[in-house]
Formats: sequence, structure tokens, C-alpha cells
Amino acid sequence: MRMRKTSVIWSLGLCSACSPGPGPSGHDADGATGGNATTGTTDTTNSTTGDTTTSDVDTTPPPPYSPPEGMLRRLTRPQFANAIFDIFGYSVTTADLDADSYNGDFAVVGASGVVTSALGVEQYNTAVQSAVLSKFSDATQAEQLIGCAPTAADDECALGYFASIGRRAWRRPLEQAEIDQLAEVARVAETELGTALDGVKWATVALFASPHFIYRPELGAAGPDDTLKIMGYEMASRLAFLIWNSLPDDALLDDAEQGLLDTPTGVQAAAQRLLTSAAGRQAVGAFAEDYLRLDRVLTQAKDPDLYPEYTLALQQGMVRDMRGVWELVAFDQDESAMSLFATNKVLANAELATLYGLDPTGLDSDTFKEFELPENGPRLGILAKAGFLSQFANQKEGSPTLRGKFMREALMCQHIKPPPAGVVLDLKEPSSDMPMTKRERLEQHREDVTCAKCHAEMDPLGLPFESFDAIGRHRTLDHGLPIDPSGDFDGVAVADSIELGTVIQSSDLVANCLVRKYYSYAVGHPEREVDEAVTDALTASFSASGYRLKQLILDLVTHEAFSSVTAQTD
Repeated sequence: MRMRKTSVIWSLGLCSACSPGPGPSGHDADGATGGNATTGTTDTTNSTTGDTTTSDVDTTPPPPYSPPEGMLRRLTRPQFANAIFDIFGYSVTTADLDADSYNGDFAVVGASGVVTSALGVEQYNTAVQSAVLSKFSDATQAEQLIGCAPTAADDECALGYFASIGRRAWRRPLEQAEIDQLAEVARVAETELGTALDGVKWATVALFASPHFIYRPELGAAGPDDTLKIMGYEMASRLAFLIWNSLPDDALLDDAEQGLLDTPTGVQAAAQRLLTSAAGRQAVGAFAEDYLRLDRVLTQAKDPDLYPEYTLALQQGMVRDMRGVWELVAFDQDESAMSLFATNKVLANAELATLYGLDPTGLDSDTFKEFELPENGPRLGILAKAGFLSQFANQKEGSPTLRGKFMREALMCQHIKPPPAGVVLDLKEPSSDMPMTKRERLEQHREDVTCAKCHAEMDPLGLPFESFDAIGRHRTLDHGLPIDPSGDFDGVAVADSIELGTVIQSSDLVANCLVRKYYSYAVGHPEREVDEAVTDALTASFSASGYRLKQLILDLVTHEAFSSVTAQTD
């Protein structure tokens, strides 16, 4: 029977790194294995546009903007899970889905090139079946979803349901032939299983297992000037997945039907409505999770003998804290995004509060509370949060090199090239009778001229965080020796991570990079040289707004670059 159901469902169409990752050895990319990203020499030019760094400013005007090709993007794991929850109230375990691709630094960018494996197809089908069967396990719940009680799998009730839920699922009205296909699936299932509700149930599975649900086209349609524009239902989908990280609602689809999303004014009005809804926080929270690769926090192992408190509840607390503070700054406080680097706000459960030295009274693993860190404490800003510090570390100790590499690439938009072949990556372990701090071991490692240049670009950024261990717990000693947390950011010397956060907060370089990262996230492709004029304009308006993230989103979605594409060439 299972094979029969599956075949009917598919009838609708779903048929040279030098730091490979944390390992038990305790080595890391401070000279060895144990990191999350490749280390190497720094490309002193901008990684995508060719801009030079602040030491050698290029005054050449950027080239004119040119639209990218249209694309087909697969839903990311969180988008799939959010969409299923919005329709069925069912929570999908994202780890059980086909892995996202982070080509282009974001899952939403990699989604245009990811290939769904045969196992991935089965995983999507299993998740959809679980959600639908859960909803249809109770006839009352099923009829609430359907909106009526079908007496036959293809009666007026069922057909109306296929049209209405299909519009939500596929983000456009279904054609009559598509409704007829669903009705045929329902009739076959009703005949085999005996009830109209069974028929509608398996047609619902077919609807959500279809590539029309799992993939979203952004191909454009001919506009008044014969250029291709993302308009109507495609714009509704693009807006909803950017701001809600989920499906458009009926009101947004109605806007598309009425042509209201074909103009910047209509797009702005729709975006403002989405941002003011409860789900609007996803516009910033989901970006932060993708940008900071918070998915990795939940998969990283630590030495249980050294860190017995490193539990799943603590890891989940780390992710919620990072996301939550971004949302807090953007929505609740409506403050400058740059204040994130010097914020003292914390959103913690019992486990994270304990790690931060805060009072966990009244909290448990699932209960979170907003705290303010003490002004004279050792921790300030999002980079001093455990969700960042534990991610760029190995199983035993933190990694100044990995932390610095992430900052160089993600905050400064400067690319680190891979190291030359044959470079020895391992840091020498100190002898038991002659302990050394990580700083001293790195200084020794940099005596090798082939290592000196790349480490000089990364280590000074990460060394201020040596006051925190592999899970982000504060410390003052390293192997029994006092820690020197001094470092450097873009030529400015800093005494510790607190000074570093304050310096970053006022950095134009970081503000510009943040715009470029959000732009790539929003349009779904890596930044290109021809995007520079767009990001320059967005950076100027971002600065004029006081670095408000919500205003950046509104300016971006109403810019022609958000709605312009060209025809695919293959």
C-alpha cells in the first residue's frame, strides 16, 4: 500500500582547507585542525567587488547595475519547517531534512544551486506525511483545516479546499488541471482506504510533497519596458520568505492578485505590514541565524570532562540569545544595528544564565528572561556571547584564529585566502613543565614566515576573546598563566574584547559590510561587482536612518535590484 500511495503522490511531479573542523585532538586553526573555516592569507581587496581596504581607498565609480538571472530556490530547512508549522501546527525536526548548502555564505543563497538527493526526497516526503497525518488523525481538526466536511473526495468541499490550500502552499492559484490531478489522487485514495477524508488527506500529502511547494521560482515576468520583473505572486513569495521566512498569507496573495505588488509603493506597504506582525521578527532573526551560522552551535561537540555543563539546553540557549538580541535591538528598542557590538542585553535560560554568572532563579531550560549584564563585567556585545565564542573553538579551547577569520570575512568583508600547500598547521603543544598561553604559542607559530602574514590578519582580531574558553565561559588564566587579551581592529589597538566591541560599534567598514551581507541574503545571490552601486546607495540610506535594520529592509525591497532579473541562459 505504501508503494501505491507514494507513486500517486509523485505523479504531481516530485519524482584546500587547512582547518577542517573541531576534532578530539584539541588542535585548531590557530595553526592546525579544529576550526570551521579555511585559514590562510588575506586578500586585501574586497572579496566580491574588488574594493580596496581602508588603507588604499579606490575612488573609481562603480559600474552600472545589471540584473542577475532569474532562479529557482529550494526552501531552506527553517523555511520548510516554518511553512509546515504555519499550515499544520506541526513541528518538523530540521536536522531530519536534506542539508542546506552554504555556497555564497548563506543557506538562502546556496538554495539556488543545491541538488536534492534521493534520500532528501524521501526525507521531505516523510516530513510532509508526518505533518498531514498528525492533522488528519482527528476528524474535527481535519475538517477545521479543510473548512468543511467532505462527503466525497472530489465534491465541492474537497475541490474548494484543494484550490484554497493549494494557493497558500504553491504561492499562486492552481490551474484547473492541477486541481483535477489532486482530485484524482483523492479519488484513488478514497477507493483504496474507504473514506472521503482519507482521500483528501493523501491529496494534501501530494500537494506538499510536490516541487511546487519545495521550490520557489523567481524568474520574473515581462514588465512595461520589456525587462523582466519579479511581480505579483513571485513578489509575494519573495517578500514573505525574506520577512517571515515562511509562506505568504492570504492577504499578501490578495495584494498580488490585485497587482498591488507591481510597484515600489505597493511593495513598501506590504513589507511594512509584514514587519509589524509577530512573524516580522524573522526578517532579522533568521538573517542573524544564517549570517552567524548558528546552525553549527547545535552540532558542535566539546570535551565532556572539561565542559560537563555543555548540554543541548545550553546550546539551544546560546542560539536563542544570539537571535533574540538581534530582534530586540531591531524591533523592541528600534536602535542602531551597530549597537549590537556593544550591547549588554542577554536573553537567557537557566543554563545560559548560569554560564554568564547571572541569577537563574525562576528559569529552566525552556524559560527565557531578558537580562542586562553588569557594566563592570567582562562581557559586552554579540561577539562576547557564548553562541559566537563556542562556535569558533575546538573541543578543548577557544581559537583566536578562527574567531578572527570570521570577523575579517563576515564583519569586514575581506576574504582570507587558503594557505600555501605544505604549510605545517599544528600548533606545538607546550610541555607540562613549561606551560604557554595560546598567545605565546601563536607567536611561536608565526616565527614561520609562511604563517606570519595570514595569522597577522586574523589573530589580532580574535585574541581579545582569549578571556573566554571553548564554550564562552569567562576565564582569566590559560594553562595557569595570566591572559593578555589585547588585540587590534583595523589598525586600532584594543585592550580587550570590551574595547573591541566599542571600536566595532563605530566602524564604517563594518556598517558597510553588514549592508552588503544583508543585500546578498535578500536577493539570493553572492554580491557581484555590478551590485556595488546598489549597496553604496543602501549604505548611505542605512547611515542616514541611524543604522536601523527595519529601514534597511524597506529600502532594499523597494529598490529595483530586489525585483529585477534577466532570463536564464541554460
